[in-house]
Amino acid sequence: MTRTMYDGVTPHSIPAGATMVAGYVDGHYANMGAMTARFPHATRVSIAVRHTSPAQVLDVEIGDATPDQAVLWCTHTMASTSNKKLTVYCSTSRWPAVRAAFRSVGVTEPNYWLAQYDGVATIPNGAVAKQYETTAGWDRSVVADFWPGVDHATDAAEALVIDEAVVVDEAVVADGTLYPGASTSHWYQTTYPGDPMTVNTIVWHSTETSGLPGYAGGKFAPTLTAVPNWPAERLDWFQHFPFDRSARALVHTPGRIGTNTLNVAQVEVVGTCDPDTHTHWSQAGVQHLYMPELPSWALRDLAAFAHWTHDAHHVPLASGLTWKPYPASYGATNGIRMSTDDWRAFRGHCGHQHVPENLHGDPGTFPISAILAAAT
Repeated sequence: MTRTMYDGVTPHSIPAGATMVAGYVDGHYANMGAMTARFPHATRVSIAVRHTSPAQVLDVEIGDATPDQAVLWCTHTMASTSNKKLTVYCSTSRWPAVRAAFRSVGVTEPNYWLAQYDGVATIPNGAVAKQYETTAGWDRSVVADFWPGVDHATDAAEALVIDEAVVVDEAVVADGTLYPGASTSHWYQTTYPGDPMTVNTIVWHSTETSGLPGYAGGKFAPTLTAVPNWPAERLDWFQHFPFDRSARALVHTPGRIGTNTLNVAQVEVVGTCDPDTHTHWSQAGVQHLYMPELPSWALRDLAAFAHWTHDAHHVPLASGLTWKPYPASYGATNGIRMSTDDWRAFRGHCGHQHVPENLHGDPGTFPISAILAAAT
């Protein structure tokens, strides 16, 4: 079942009986106030034409936002909202460029509202809506019966998850298994219960994304994720599992030595260790953390976390390992990956690049010495 939605520059040009309408929150044709006044009982969808404006939809077309700015809108302007609840509007001809912009930087794609004026009220695969007719007064779209981020069922479902996380907070804070100040809005222990353990090692990762990953619903999640908050110059922490339960971000081969379960807590830092990705993001204007060049406030907050792990859980403030730059750090034979005996005996701080049975080279040249020195 589908629905019909109208949008236009002048709300009074839209048919009075419309039950779903879209309007603009910014730009020369900002009209959400007038749209709300004319259609107080309709489902209303907000559109931004600038990537710096909050809305439910970003308009990507010539003269408005660009594909690269769509990535910035999702990861910065709307960073507190899951990309699965955001939508980008664009023409079907521009759609491949928009999708490529997200895929090239490893950011989860949003929903898509596509424009193709062929008079066919059929939604293309991979989209939630299609604008198929245009007139002098309005445009008409066919819309899926459920639009994430627009229909209230989405908000209600997320609220249930957040409420559950709050209960989890109260249960784990008492015994120190929640990092103080960490959000549990992306809590996965209920879905993927971890094994109990006494943590003596921290494994550091870089996400290779510019925003908080979805981790396939928790299937590949670490213990915590540190997300840069650029305006506040701090790291915002999201905890996914109790500190003393195993996480899921390492490769483990059944029948071999444990990786996720061998007394390790794992931290993903949102950013990149790849110099090529760093160059691409910089040229595209994507604000990001680059592991070899972390700002002082990021070092401060990572050190504060390391100090807490030592103070509350007695994790040694030591590493003693070589941290290679990426891509030299990648692979089973990178020269620094531990043997199973070394891994079993290790205590302290290491990187994904050091863990046996794994190939990843993150977090590359990570400033572990500076972090541990500041944590002491």
